[in-house]
Amino acid sequence: MAFVRVSPDDPGQVSQVADLFEAARLVDDPDGFPVVASILAGRMRYGWDLEPEEYSLDVPDGADEAVGVLELEMPTRDNRHLVWAGVTVHPAHRRRGHGRLIMDEVRCRTAQAGRDTIWLGAAEDDQGARTFIEGSGFHYASHDARRRQLLSAVDHDKVSRLLTQAETAAADYRLERVLPPLSDELLQQMIEVTAAINDAPMGALTYEDEIFDLQRMRDIETARAGTGRRTYRIIARHRQTGEIGGHTELTVHPEETQFGHQGDTSVARAHRGHRLGLLLKIDMMRWLAEAEPQLKIIQTWNNVDNAFMINVNEALGYRLSRIFNMYELRLDRPK
Repeated sequence: MAFVRVSPDDPGQVSQVADLFEAARLVDDPDGFPVVASILAGRMRYGWDLEPEEYSLDVPDGADEAVGVLELEMPTRDNRHLVWAGVTVHPAHRRRGHGRLIMDEVRCRTAQAGRDTIWLGAAEDDQGARTFIEGSGFHYASHDARRRQLLSAVDHDKVSRLLTQAETAAADYRLERVLPPLSDELLQQMIEVTAAINDAPMGALTYEDEIFDLQRMRDIETARAGTGRRTYRIIARHRQTGEIGGHTELTVHPEETQFGHQGDTSVARAHRGHRLGLLLKIDMMRWLAEAEPQLKIIQTWNNVDNAFMINVNEALGYRLSRIFNMYELRLDRPK
């Protein structure tokens, strides 16, 4: 068994990963968005904040084609105990021990990196994946819900009524629509509200708050620009103090312009209780109707226990697509 590290600059390797992911998606998650090789290459190259995941192809001895993919994400700015892993086996090669061998490699690389916590996800209703993960020693720790807003089905009269309520509650704030590049001054002002995402539920996962500083804010912007994504951001600024109380962001990739990907929507603690989350998301809908009229679906993720944001999303027409569980394994640190 050989694990071949994938380079984002090797189109053949990237295509192999994309084709394998797509074959697995059609079986495991047919409602998921199709895998596009060029978009995957951008993710491999830049990640979310210039700390991309590592991808390796699982190529059995003597074989010409890969049968699986190993994904590893190892944060370095925070959560240095953690490895976020992905184990994918092509549907035509399952139940032959390949998944177990990839899992062994995950454990090995985790130990080599001096880390002791592994996360692995699976759809809540995928009994086969759950059995494999739990049989590998992992325990359930959290769950996230994928929801989608079908723009053609939005009740615009209801949204208008909600907007009126939100504008009344948030009368002390003004909204600003922001496009990249963002100045260092604005990025510095956004650190606190960006870090407010740490207040979102995480279940029983062993996790530390993410650390945000100016350099990381810059790196996030650079990564998005590098992947080619068009980024839309709206901030809510307190009229009297000038503080940024909340923000929301959404990206659209030029190679899948029918899909919008909702990023963080967060409100700083001192500014909660004014329906800023609702106001921001409605204004984003209106902006996108002008800027990206071809959009058909917007996808968002929330921890299942994040009742506040889920209620906002449901009110705006988002409907549940699927729930995904996160499992955790703690390893003994070498003595």
